[in-house]
Amino acid sequence: MEVDARMQGLKLSAVSKFYGTGTGKTIALEQANFEVGKGELVLVVGPSGSGKTTFLTIAGGLQTPSKGKVMINGRDTATLTAKERTKLRLTTIGFVLQSYNLVPFLTVEEQFELVTKVKGHNLAPARFNKLLNDLGLKQLLRKYPSELSGGQQQRVALARALFADPEYVLADEPTAALDTERTLQIIKLLKKLAHENQKTIIVVTHDLRLEAVADQVYQIIDGKLSKQ
Repeated sequence: MEVDARMQGLKLSAVSKFYGTGTGKTIALEQANFEVGKGELVLVVGPSGSGKTTFLTIAGGLQTPSKGKVMINGRDTATLTAKERTKLRLTTIGFVLQSYNLVPFLTVEEQFELVTKVKGHNLAPARFNKLLNDLGLKQLLRKYPSELSGGQQQRVALARALFADPEYVLADEPTAALDTERTLQIIKLLKKLAHENQKTIIVVTHDLRLEAVADQVYQIIDGKLSKQ
């Protein structure tokens, strides 16, 4: 079924996430409302432990909310079957997590080959070549993750997510290991990708250097989300 263009995007309505019960109950996210359309770069800014990663994993379907609703392209993710949820994460959403999740026994080039095998869907060669150049990865293709610095691993993880050409890119602190010059270069690249290719890119970060570049900025403190 075709989805009305006005419904395209990602929306959280009164989303809460609790862990534990009784006196041990912890509120990681409280009544969060969030909305982003296609072609936008959005930052969710907050200190360590504020609920940023919980927000991101719920928005991307890796976790389910305790309360509230998550809508992606007009569909309530709570109504998806396990198979549909898996397909959503494989074909529609690309994650860049803090742990990078690079396969240690594969070279950088082989990381991308694995994406093709698993997802069967990736950037055309010309666009992929430009992405590698933009991220400064061409000279690293034959190296293993153990031979890369933290910043290089971070850029490979970002490129791997973008290589699958997802509609949504959800990135957890993607510039944490980078200097200011590289940080601004990458956030501007993400904004360009969002605008030119109608991607929805959500970045959770504590890095206030990025705010001036974003289309929208949300702040999260102690699990409470607010639009700036």
